[in-house]
Amino acid sequence: MNSVSRGAKSLESAVSICLLALLFLIGVGVFIKQFDFDMSRFGIDTTTAGLPSTYTAGEPDLSSLVPDGFKEFSEPETYSPDNLYEKINGKAPLYIESGFVKLFTQRFISKDDESLWMELFVYDMANTRNAFSVYSVQRRADADILSLFHPSFGYRTDNALYFIHGKYYIESVGSSESAQLFKAMTEIARKITRELAVDKVTEIAELSLFPDENAVIGSAKLYLADAFGFDGLTDTFVRQYKLGDETITAFLSKRSDATDAEVVAASYLNFLIENGAKTKKAANKNLEGKVLDFYNTTEIVLSTGPFVVGIHEAENQHSAEELAIKLIDKLNKAAKKSKE
Repeated sequence: MNSVSRGAKSLESAVSICLLALLFLIGVGVFIKQFDFDMSRFGIDTTTAGLPSTYTAGEPDLSSLVPDGFKEFSEPETYSPDNLYEKINGKAPLYIESGFVKLFTQRFISKDDESLWMELFVYDMANTRNAFSVYSVQRRADADILSLFHPSFGYRTDNALYFIHGKYYIESVGSSESAQLFKAMTEIARKITRELAVDKVTEIAELSLFPDENAVIGSAKLYLADAFGFDGLTDTFVRQYKLGDETITAFLSKRSDATDAEVVAASYLNFLIENGAKTKKAANKNLEGKVLDFYNTTEIVLSTGPFVVGIHEAENQHSAEELAIKLIDKLNKAAKKSKE
């Protein structure tokens, strides 16, 4: 009887030892697992360590642009074509129709004065032309051209700075008019142009095809569609000229070839006539049949080579014709030079 009891006790001891060993091994496993820094198990991608959670590699890191004397006032945010309206309600269609890809935005605030803060908007517009289009058509009438940029690529208002950098259209909008805020905005702009990598900036060739004499600096614009309310005029550049007290708008639109340009020019002329314009005698015989009176303003529309060109809503016919001829001459010289 005693031998049976001793055997049972030995078996119980062996089982206990096995259980303790098993618990020990489980404990070691848990300990090791706790110190396993595979953060992907928790939904965190360590391959993008150091980047804000809303960004991916190759996108701008706005947090790195904080100017001296300022700190981050909000987390960086991104918006796509699907939700852009949440940030810029009312303007979203303009951006989306112009090739918008993504918006990156963040606020910065002064460390010394909490009433001074700004919001930075960086719009990825896919290419330089798209960026220039949304920048130019929204250019403020009270803008001051900045020497920091190409004359047509940057300006400021009382409380904001606007410019383009490669495919990006960028705005810095301050809480108020302030020399400290503008200094900070300028610092951000310099950082962006120096540090935000972009593909080689594509020159906008059409801007160099306008005459320079009497041109209003910074007035160039690009309408990607529906210029002057006519859906046939796409990729249309305009530039303003100051002749005495009069401001005149010249335009050009490059088409696929000369035939296409003739068709579009004729269609636009007919569009104007259908809306009340009347042909009038041209002082310059080369413009005969191309000059219209449109509710007491002068419109000129014609084609030269692959370009549709003209003058829009000029008050003085003589000035309008003079500028139209200068524009045509500039285009002809450029075409001749390209063939040499």
